[in-house]
Amino acid sequence: MIKEFVKNILFNLKKNNVVFAPVFIIGCGRSGTTILGKTLSQHPEIKYLNERRDLWHQSYPEFNIWKKSINNPQLFANRRNIIPKKNSLIRKLFFREQVLGNAKIVVEKLPINNFRLDFLQASFPEAKFIYLTRNGLEVSSSIERRIQKKNWFTGNKLELLEQFSEQQNTECYLKTYSDFQKGMWEWRLSMEESNRFFKSLNPEKFTHLSYQDFIENTETSLLHIFNFLNLSFSEDFIKSISENIIRKNKHLITSEDKLSQKIGGEILTKTINNNYSPF
Repeated sequence: MIKEFVKNILFNLKKNNVVFAPVFIIGCGRSGTTILGKTLSQHPEIKYLNERRDLWHQSYPEFNIWKKSINNPQLFANRRNIIPKKNSLIRKLFFREQVLGNAKIVVEKLPINNFRLDFLQASFPEAKFIYLTRNGLEVSSSIERRIQKKNWFTGNKLELLEQFSEQQNTECYLKTYSDFQKGMWEWRLSMEESNRFFKSLNPEKFTHLSYQDFIENTETSLLHIFNFLNLSFSEDFIKSISENIIRKNKHLITSEDKLSQKIGGEILTKTINNNYSPF
C-alpha cells in the first residue's frame, strides 16, 4: 500500500509534462513477441511492459483466464465490454508506468490481446500497434513443447478457446488432435482475429513485420520500427542491439501433415512462404 501511495504521488507530480503514448506488440504466443519486446526495451525512451497481467487483472479481474477460481473469466473482449471505471484505471496504470519510467512511449506485450484488439483500440484510441507474425508451423511446434510441459493451457484457457472457436464456427476436434495440431488450432484462431482487425485499421496506426524478417534483417526492421514510433536512434545503437539476435532453432520446420494444413488454412501457406500481409 505504501509503495502504491508513493507511486501515485510521483505520478501526479510528473504526469502533466508527459503525453500518454501507448504501443502494443501484437502476435500469437510463441511468435517472437518476447525477443522483439526485449530488443525494443533497450531504447532509452521506451518503458516496456512484458506481459504485465497484474495491471490488467487489477482493472479487469475477469481477464484472468489462467486461474480456475476466477468468476466468469473472459477470453474475448470488444468495445462493448468496456466498463468506464475499469477503463480509467487501466489507462492510469499504463500511463503511470510510462511517466515513472521517464519514457516517451510505453510498449506492452501480451499475446492474449490478439483476442481483444477491438477492445484495445477503443480503450486506447491514441495507441499504435506493432504486428508480428510467424510461420505457423514454427509457432505450433513451439506451443506443442509448452503443452507437453503442462504450462500452456492452464486455468480456463482451453475451455474458453473452445467456446470461442464454436462461436466463430471454426471446425475443431480437440479430442483427436495431437499437441502440435492443438497449437495450430490456437494459432489459426489468433491469426484470424489479428488479420481481421489489421485489415480494417488505418495503416498509419500500425506496422507489420514477420519473425523471419526480424531475425534475418534485424537492423532494417528496427530502423523501420523506431521511425514508425518517431524515436531517435543512431546507427551504432541499432547495430549494438541487433548483434545478438539469432534464430535459436536452426532447423526450420518445412513440412506438415494434411490435417495440420487444413487446420491452419490459407494464412498458414502465406506465413510458410513469408508473404503474409494484412495490408
